[in-house]
Amino acid sequence: MRLSRALAALMMLLTWFALWGKVTPLNAVGGVLVVAALVFSARLPDIPSRRRLAPVGLGLLLGHVLVDLVRSSVEMAWLSVRPGPAPAGAIVAVGLRDGSDEVLTTTAQLLTLVPGTLTVDVDVPSATLYVHVPVTGDVADVPERVREQVLGLEAKVRGAFPAREEEEEP
Repeated sequence: MRLSRALAALMMLLTWFALWGKVTPLNAVGGVLVVAALVFSARLPDIPSRRRLAPVGLGLLLGHVLVDLVRSSVEMAWLSVRPGPAPAGAIVAVGLRDGSDEVLTTTAQLLTLVPGTLTVDVDVPSATLYVHVPVTGDVADVPERVREQVLGLEAKVRGAFPAREEEEEP
């Protein structure tokens, strides 16, 4: 079984557990049987990737996302209970440096995972993400601050999944 097929099977098994809401021995056996039936009967096509996995970069990305999740959760909790009106929202367009589907999708998904931010739209040809954020602090600084955060996340995604070196043909 190729690595891409094994990763697809792992993702299906994790989805199975998420759908059932808990992991039990019987649930695990049922999930493995369903995933095995899907993988071996459907003959899923291999999806070529121009990226590879860099373990150190992946660790840095996961650490960054974890810190961002905690920081944003605390900020959103404070904004929910503090006295005063709710903050306004803004949509900021951020052009990514890398237009690959993998980086664009991963960055958009990780942004949406973080409390308080939401990827509203993606313009694939120009590799632009439209991100909704709460406006806190100086209104004039919001677009630049959001762009810096998104481009920093994109850099971590590129570090975790760097482009493969092209093989030169003789």
